[in-house]
Amino acid sequence: MNIPNITTTTLVNASATGGSFTYDMRGANIASLQLNGTLSSGGATDVITLTISNDNVNFVGFSTAKTVTFTQGGTVNALFELGVIDYAFLKVSAATPSAGNVTLTGVLYCTPTYTSGTHG
Repeated sequence: MNIPNITTTTLVNASATGGSFTYDMRGANIASLQLNGTLSSGGATDVITLTISNDNVNFVGFSTAKTVTFTQGGTVNALFELGVIDYAFLKVSAATPSAGNVTLTGVLYCTPTYTSGTHG
């Protein structure tokens, strides 16, 4: 049995200009990402986008876009099933909110890659 890893990280902290955070996914086999956000202003919106990279410099979108729009202010949540990980880095980007500030926390759940070897 592979023991899962659950990591909670503040991705963007009370920012009026948005921001981003990059996860190092090397060694991850299967994963999902829960985003917990807070918009400080009622009626505010913010778009969150996930992109991937193998060199941690040039990021591209998934073949099927992974985005979510947080609306209405207060606490908002989203869950992305990432499936089998075949890339090295995952970037979570929060655009500039339409009003107020955005705070974003990520809860990454992943199982490690398992490599079978010969045992003597």
